[in-house]
Amino acid sequence: MVSASAKQSVSGFSFGWLIDLVLSGDAPVSSKELSAVLLAARHAGDPDPGHLYLYATDEAGASLDLSTAASELGIRYSTMGDGIGVVRDAIDDALGTGR
Repeated sequence: MVSASAKQSVSGFSFGWLIDLVLSGDAPVSSKELSAVLLAARHAGDPDPGHLYLYATDEAGASLDLSTAASELGIRYSTMGDGIGVVRDAIDDALGTGR
């Protein structure tokens, strides 16, 4: 990973994160990489994030697929343009991360 940035996001009454990942190379994002990002974001800040919006690009700015890795994790997600949206409960269910 080259860089990651996160901004607070509000969707309805839900607080969360908008996360932009920049990865070296053009290889797809692995389920292990996505899991690490989801776990870090899930436990970042207070209050607990209700949602995460994730987008990944290579260093040249081309979008990288996150849906394959999310499917491999068995996590419920929604497609959002070139990214994915995941709610806290889906992260907890798939990765066992509840507090």
